[in-house]
Amino acid sequence: MMPKFPFMEFNEKTISTNLGTKVFGQRILFFKSIKSTMDYAKKIAERDEPEGTVVIADYQSHGRGRFGRIWKANPGENILMSIILRPKIPLERFSIFPFLSAVAVAESIEKNANIKVTTKWPNDLLINGKKFCGILMEASITAESGDFIILGIGINVNQSEFPPEIRDYATSLYLSTGKIYDRTELVKDILRQLEINYENLNKSNDFKSVFERWKKRCKMLGKKIKVIQGGKEITGKAIDVDDMGFLLLEDDNSRIIKLSSGDVTVLK
Repeated sequence: MMPKFPFMEFNEKTISTNLGTKVFGQRILFFKSIKSTMDYAKKIAERDEPEGTVVIADYQSHGRGRFGRIWKANPGENILMSIILRPKIPLERFSIFPFLSAVAVAESIEKNANIKVTTKWPNDLLINGKKFCGILMEASITAESGDFIILGIGINVNQSEFPPEIRDYATSLYLSTGKIYDRTELVKDILRQLEINYENLNKSNDFKSVFERWKKRCKMLGKKIKVIQGGKEITGKAIDVDDMGFLLLEDDNSRIIKLSSGDVTVLK
């Protein structure tokens, strides 16, 4: 068992104290336990909850990842939060936000943990080839604009063990560095970095640079991969990720296939 964490309490007050952001985290809703931060954030966003509101929990009983999968995390060890965004960019560009968020989280983790973070399409962050963070985006869309986006971020911080079925490809900051981390300070720094990246995008509309920063961290490009999409398996070489977030894969017949989602395995 890991020792008790010698840090301040993890709650709404400690996270908001000296946060220093203008929008992200100006309203924080903290729960010791909740079914899903994504579901709750969506519910309050439908009631016009302002942009930047953060729903964060110490434990989720029905947390989920992509394709409705269960996201399991032990109580009191990790970061589980969802953020309401109301972007002013065209709907077809919404796909940038998981990539923008991945870069922000990676930058924050590298600064705080002094460890190299890499990206894996479409929404994973890795340390030494093992996943420690997943990012989920869900949009509520009407007409040609999006009413809001819910951005979910799950980070394995101080978790010391994982179920046998995921042990070979899951990790945490604690397992990767041998150190325990103050979740309050990590959340603060991530919110600050997210706000910076989000503001810069809104000002510049420079989508290309976001993807370039993401691709610099991606180790799967140029390698042979297997993608499971809709029950169908596709193998080939990962060529690129375009500025709409699509993965470009060259299959075994030298055809270029554009993929919007899927489960990726890098083949040896």
